[in-house]
Amino acid sequence: MKRLLLTLPLILLAACSSPGKLKEEAPGLRMESAKSPSVYMTCLLPKWREIRSSSSVKEIRFGYRLLMPATASDSPEALLEATAADKGSDVVLYRRHSPSPDDAINLAARSCL
Repeated sequence: MKRLLLTLPLILLAACSSPGKLKEEAPGLRMESAKSPSVYMTCLLPKWREIRSSSSVKEIRFGYRLLMPATASDSPEALLEATAADKGSDVVLYRRHSPSPDDAINLAARSCL
């Protein structure tokens, strides 16, 4: 029981740092949308959930973060942030692996622009 109590905070910290690590290490695909961050996410979240049902959205400062976990672990496969800009949203997509331009995650992100 003591071991569980000691390791649980470490596990939680590791899970929380994963999106930040992905942002630091992965190249970002930058896009612009004329839609507000909330309208963009309303379009994109169902599409990502078709790909991976465990995708989740979180409100961040000036926008939203959409996280798609990897199939085999809790580490993120993809992270997308949409933040408010003068004429809509700035959208940045981070991927753990370099995808082909026509993969489902990229196509979904572009289709909602």
